Amino acid sequence: MHTFTCNVCDSACRAEVLERETPSCARCGSNVRFRWIVQALSVALFGEGLPLTKFRTRKDIRGLGLSDPIPIAAVLAKKFDYRNTFFNREPRFDIMADVATAGQYDFIVASEVFEHVVPPVQTAFDNLARLLKPGGVAIFSSPWEPDGETVEHFPLLHDWQLVKLQSGYVLVNRTADRRLETFEDLNFHDGPGSTLEMRVFSRAGLLANCAAAGFEGISMAEDNAAFGIVWEPWARGFVLRKSHRA
Repeated sequence: MHTFTCNVCDSACRAEVLERETPSCARCGSNVRFRWIVQALSVALFGEGLPLTKFRTRKDIRGLGLSDPIPIAAVLAKKFDYRNTFFNREPRFDIMADVATAGQYDFIVASEVFEHVVPPVQTAFDNLARLLKPGGVAIFSSPWEPDGETVEHFPLLHDWQLVKLQSGYVLVNRTADRRLETFEDLNFHDGPGSTLEMRVFSRAGLLANCAAAGFEGISMAEDNAAFGIVWEPWARGFVLRKSHRA
């Protein structure tokens, strides 16, 4: 049995299992990943791991969330000059295209987003770095495998659409050179027709994307049992720091 303090809602917790995506706080439903987001952001901004409720109010710090968990986003909006955004509903933000606010953010939270963006995924990493101020930090996570190379499910994606048949969803794509492709057995996160998995990162591939975007400080998530942050061997998050010279 794990006993810990949830750093999202500051509750005393007991859980038999701590898993990346399984809720383990009875009060707010946070999981290991959610609590790591709070821990990583606290250390990056304040130099120490504080519960979210103890974050200092700093409206001079500007942040951006890419579909952040609502319990976290609600507090960040009170503490900082922060807004949470979404790809498919308001307030909308597309990491593949929206760089009008380049160089304006002290921090960006991009958790479980980049496995869903259309190829080429390097554009998303490049834009993530562009949006940050020099020295800014990205709290980043995405599922990844420890070995091999990143697997792109639809590397030639160009003119495409999801089609719902009686037997399930099919992706239909016409490539840039006019060839027609169809894909079945699609993997959706949060239910069919919701968020399509475009790729499975490898650890090496993900780190190569980060380095190519210009991130100089790249550190993997660490455990913190006191806050119920105990990672499985795979798919730990990363803290990405943009160079102060950028």
